[in-house]
This record gives sequence, C-alpha cells and structure tokens, in this order.
Amino acid sequence: MTDRRSRVLTLTPERLRAYSRRGNFHSDPSVAQAAGLSGLVAQGMQAAAPAYGVLLDAWGDEWLEHGELELRFVAPVLGGETVHAAVDLDDDEAHLEVTGGSDDVRVVGWARRRA
Repeated sequence: MTDRRSRVLTLTPERLRAYSRRGNFHSDPSVAQAAGLSGLVAQGMQAAAPAYGVLLDAWGDEWLEHGELELRFVAPVLGGETVHAAVDLDDDEAHLEVTGGSDDVRVVGWARRRA
C-alpha cells in the first residue's frame, strides 16, 4: 500500500544566500542577472530538501546509513519560490516529485532503504 506524504518549503533569497558560497548565481543577484537569470537560483539539494525531510521522517537515521537516493533536476527554483514535495512511500521504496510556481515539476526521483 502506498502512503503519500508531502511537505512545503519557501526558498527565500536569504536562505539561498545562507546556504551558498559567495559570488555565484545562488547567492549574488548581479551574477544571476549577468547569467541571464531573473533571480537567484536554489541549489539542487535545497530544492529537494522537503522531499529529503519526508524520507528522514519516514525512515530515520537508518536510511542515512543504508539508503539510496537518485534525483533528476528538471527545472530551476528561483529565490522566493515555494516548493511542494510529494513522496509516495511503499515499504522500502519511494518515488518523489517536487513542484514549484504553477505546479511545474522541478525535481523527480526515487529512494530506497536497504536492511
């Protein structure tokens, strides 16, 4: 039986800057603009963070030691966007999708825990 869980996170520009080293399009608006971007871009793991949190809640620290995670980053998440993670848990496997903006898919992937 599949158990669907979700989590939401707003990736403010302040959070992006705090998480990133200085002088790149994750932390510096002028660098982002020079790269043709409309704002700061979240790092991939920031965008996937709410799904990762669901997996930790479901499987605990054991998953950190014995788990697998594969992600595909489909589209960028800009500073100020709210992302929504949906994680379908089925025993020792999970499929996840992170959307943002107008429900555009940003991250997809799967996870597995091993005994």
